[in-house]
Amino acid sequence: MNKFLNKNVKAAHCDKSGTLPVEKGSAIDFLNECAACWNALDEARRKLRRSLMYSYGDQWGDYVRDPDTQNYITEGELIKKNGKVPLKNNMIAPILSNIDGQLRQNLMRPVCVARDRTHATLGEMMSVAVEYVHDINEIEELDSDSMRMLLNGGMTAQRIEYGKNPGKGKSDVWVYNVNPSRLFFNTNLEDVRMWDVTCIGELIDIPLDDVLAHFGTTPEEKERIKDIYGEGDGNHLYSGAMQGDECDNLAFYSASRNDLCRVILGWKLESRDAYCWNDTLNGTWGYLPYTPESKFLLDTANGQRRAAATERGISDDDFLGIEYDYTTERYWYYRYMSPYGDVLKEGRSPYWHGEHNYVLHLYPLVQGKLGNYVEQFIDQQRAINRTATLIDFIRGTSSKGVLVVDDDAFESMSRDEVIDEYVRYNGVLFVKLKPGQSIDGVVRQYNSGAAVAGDFELLNLQLRLINEISGVNSAMQGQAPKAGTPASLYAQQVQHSSLNMRGLFDAFRTFRRRRDIKLMKTIQQYYNDNRYLEIAGNDYNDEAKWYTPQKVQNMEFDLTVTEGYNTPAYQMLANDFLMELFRAQVVDVKTMLENSSYPFAKRILEAIKRNEEQAANGAPMSGIPPELLSQLANQGGNGHTENV
Repeated sequence: MNKFLNKNVKAAHCDKSGTLPVEKGSAIDFLNECAACWNALDEARRKLRRSLMYSYGDQWGDYVRDPDTQNYITEGELIKKNGKVPLKNNMIAPILSNIDGQLRQNLMRPVCVARDRTHATLGEMMSVAVEYVHDINEIEELDSDSMRMLLNGGMTAQRIEYGKNPGKGKSDVWVYNVNPSRLFFNTNLEDVRMWDVTCIGELIDIPLDDVLAHFGTTPEEKERIKDIYGEGDGNHLYSGAMQGDECDNLAFYSASRNDLCRVILGWKLESRDAYCWNDTLNGTWGYLPYTPESKFLLDTANGQRRAAATERGISDDDFLGIEYDYTTERYWYYRYMSPYGDVLKEGRSPYWHGEHNYVLHLYPLVQGKLGNYVEQFIDQQRAINRTATLIDFIRGTSSKGVLVVDDDAFESMSRDEVIDEYVRYNGVLFVKLKPGQSIDGVVRQYNSGAAVAGDFELLNLQLRLINEISGVNSAMQGQAPKAGTPASLYAQQVQHSSLNMRGLFDAFRTFRRRRDIKLMKTIQQYYNDNRYLEIAGNDYNDEAKWYTPQKVQNMEFDLTVTEGYNTPAYQMLANDFLMELFRAQVVDVKTMLENSSYPFAKRILEAIKRNEEQAANGAPMSGIPPELLSQLANQGGNGHTENV
C-alpha cells in the first residue's frame, strides 16, 4: 500500500495504478471524434488559406464563374481572357513584415522568479535552463512563424515534448510549431484562456521508417505496423515545388503523399469514477479507481495504521489516517492512431503537469467566433488591385500620339514616305497648302486622357484605408512626416500607433508565457542529471549555471514565469549605468565587466584574471591588449554598445 500512497504530490498526479489497461487495439469512436473536430474547422482552414494567398501568394486566385463557359476559373484567368493584365500591388506583406520586425525587436526572454526569496538562486537556475532550451530550439524563429500563423489564421499552436530529435542527434526538451492546417480541437471554445479545451491533436505525415522507429518497439509490433500501412517506399525522394500544395489539400483519413504514412495524434480529457484519497500523515494525495478492491486496499491500510497507532498509545483524536471520498477523476489520455483506428501507442499523460503537451492560442476569439487579422483588409487589397488594373487598361486602350494627316496635302509624297519623314530626325515634309489653310489643319497629333479623373484619388483612398484598418500606419512604419509637422505631434503619433497593435502583442505574449510555463515544468521533470549551462552569459552567477535537478524538482508551485528585457536599448542603458558606477568608483573594473554586455568584456576580464594568476605565481604579467583598452574607452565614452 505504501508503495504508491507515500509519494510526493507531483507523483500522485501521475499515479498510473488502477488506470485502464493499455492494450493496443482499435479506437474507432475516438478517431471519429477527432474527425468531427477536424471537419468543424474546415471554414477556419479555408480562411487561413485565403489569407496566406493574399499575404504571400496569388492575389487573383479567388475562383469566379466564367460567363461564357459557366465553369469556375481564377480571377486572374478571367482578366487575361478579357484582354487585360492582372496587376497587383501587395500591401499586406509589408504590414506583416512590420509586425514581424516589431516582434523580433521586442522579444524578451523568460525569467523564473522564486516567490520565496530564500530560493532566489533556484529561480535563476531555472531561468538559465529555460533560456538554454530557447536557444537550442531557435525559439525566436518559431515565435515569428507562430505570429504569422496567428495573423493569417487567428490560431497558433506549439507542441512541447522530451525525446530524441533526429535533426539534432540528441535527447532534450524540444518545441515544435504545429501547422494550423494539421491541427484540430473541439470548436465549442469560449474561454480566451483555452481552459475549455477537451480534445486536441494533429495530423502527422511521416515515412514508414519513422513510424517503425517511433512505435515498433518489438519485432511483433513492427510486423503489425507493416500490416497496417503496407511495406511502402522508404527510398522515395520528394521533389515537388515548395508551394504549400500538401497543406492546401489535406484530408483527415489519407496522407498528403503516397509515400507517407498518416499518424493521428489525439488527446482527450476523459473521466472515470474514482476514490480521491488524502494521506493526512504526509500530505500526499491521489486517485484510485472506484472498485471494491480499491476500497478494501484503503480500509486495510487505515486498519494497519490504526493498529500501529494504538500500540504506540496515540488517541483517536490524534490519529492521522487516509481519508478518501467518491469523486469523478478527470485526466488527459493520448492515442497515436492510424487512419483505420489502429492504436499505435496510448496512455495517460506522462507529464507532471497532468495536461496535454500542446499550447494553443486563438486571437481574436469573441463569443466563440474565431477572427482573422488579415481577412479584415482583404477587400481593400482587392480594391487596390482592381483600381491599378483598371488604370492600366485605360492607359493601354486610350489614344497616345495619334497623327492625323490631310491626305490631299501631300500629293508629291506617298503615305509611307510621310510616316518615315515624320518619325525621322531632321525629316522634311512637302506640303501643298490651300489658300487660307494653316499647317495645323494639315498635320495634327492627338493624346487623350490616360485615366478617369477620380481613379488616382480612389487608389490613394484605398491605400490610406488599408493602413488605418490594419493599425500599421505611416508613423508606425517609420515614414518621414509631412513638412511642417511638429516634433511633439509626430512623437505622439508614433506612441499612439503602437496602441493599435497592443492587443495583438499582449495576446502573443500570453501565448509565450503559457508555453514557457509548460516548458519549465517539462524541464523539471526530464532533466535528471547535473549539467552546466553556459548559455546564460553574464546575466547569472556560476552557481545558477549549474542545473541541479534535486533542488528544483520540488519547486513547481514556488516558481512563476515572467519576462526580462533583452533588447539593444536595454543593454545600452545597463552599460551606461555600469560605466557611471565605475567612474564614480562604486564598483571595480571586474564587477563592471562581469555585468556588462560589451562584446569584448569577457576577453578583458579573462586577461585581468590571467594577469592576477601570473602575479600570484611570481611570473611577469602579460598585460591587457591595447586594442581592447581603446575599445573600452571609446565605447564607454559615447555609450554605444553592440548586441551580443
